[in-house]
Amino acid sequence: MINKIKLITATAFLSLLTACGGGGSSTPSADPQGYWIGKASTGYTVNAAILENGEAWGIYTSGSTIYGALYGMASANGNTVSILGTDFNFLTNSTSQGSLSGPIVAKSSLSLSGTASVPLAYQAYYDTPATAAGVTGTWSFTGRSGSYTLTPGTITVDSAGRFTLNQTNCVTNGSIVPRPSGKNVYNVTLNAVGNGCAVGQSSMSGVALLDTTVNPNKFLSLAINSNKNDGVIVIGTKR
Repeated sequence: MINKIKLITATAFLSLLTACGGGGSSTPSADPQGYWIGKASTGYTVNAAILENGEAWGIYTSGSTIYGALYGMASANGNTVSILGTDFNFLTNSTSQGSLSGPIVAKSSLSLSGTASVPLAYQAYYDTPATAAGVTGTWSFTGRSGSYTLTPGTITVDSAGRFTLNQTNCVTNGSIVPRPSGKNVYNVTLNAVGNGCAVGQSSMSGVALLDTTVNPNKFLSLAINSNKNDGVIVIGTKR
């Protein structure tokens, strides 16, 4: 039952991860682009990034525990959004498809009606352009994939956005660079080599968002493999 509840929450959240689409109405569709945070009726905290190209990324957590990740593409029609996307459930190391729909007020709120209620609030710092200097330095991190919890440690990001993550029997070389959208979004690439890697020996890509409203700053990143059947979440705190 607990896994079912989690899946319902994740599926409900997927419907929020939507991008502005076309429509026959003369009224422009609302733009759901942004960074959104809220708490679902089932207790999960949801963090969602909806990008300018229609991609949507997110994680859902409870306390300090990461329960899953989400990725989707979607459309908007008037003030209603909908999406077909994938839920990566880290408890069961499984993926599933889901979709729902609900109303949006651009740059204000997202709200769903369905088996779970997931109200999300817009985070204004999404509109502050990402910079290389914002992520340069040393970060403490925690993270996990579908079947593996990363050993907490530190990474150092250089001025070009490059870093190396060393784990037992795994070395991951990566980069985190400002996305050319003028928003507070970074593109993330990872290349993992070794027999102890969280997502196997693979290349992954995704996004990161930097929260400059807290001191020290924090980032949240999510990258998935090319098959889109597993990924890794890393949450960093500036040292």
